[in-house]
Amino acid sequence: MRRHHFLHFGYGALFGWLAWCAVQSAHNGAPWVCSAFVAGSGLVLVALIREGELERALRREAVRAERESRRHPADAGAAVAAVALAGWCCDAWAATAGAEHGPACRHRRPKDNAA
Repeated sequence: MRRHHFLHFGYGALFGWLAWCAVQSAHNGAPWVCSAFVAGSGLVLVALIREGELERALRREAVRAERESRRHPADAGAAVAAVALAGWCCDAWAATAGAEHGPACRHRRPKDNAA
C-alpha cells in the first residue's frame, strides 16, 4: 500500500471515531461536546479532501515533468545549438575556427610589432 493510502485510512478512522464520539455525546446530553466533535470531524473531512487534491496535483505535475523531459528532436537540436553558441567568445573566432578573435573580444591578444 502506498503512503497516501495509509494517510487516507487514518483520516477515515479518525473521522469515524470523532463522529461516534459526537453521537455518544449527543445521547448523553452534552451538546457543547457534541458540537466540538462535529467540528473536529468536519476538519478531518476537509483535510482528507485537501490531501486528495494535493495527491492529484502532484501526479499531474509528475506527468507534466515527464512529458517535458521527452522533448521533440527539434527542441533537442536547438538546445545543442544554444550550448555551442554559448561556447563561442566572438563571431570572428567561430568563422576562423579559433584562429582569430574579433576587435571587441575579451580573448583577443595584441599583435606583436616585432616584424
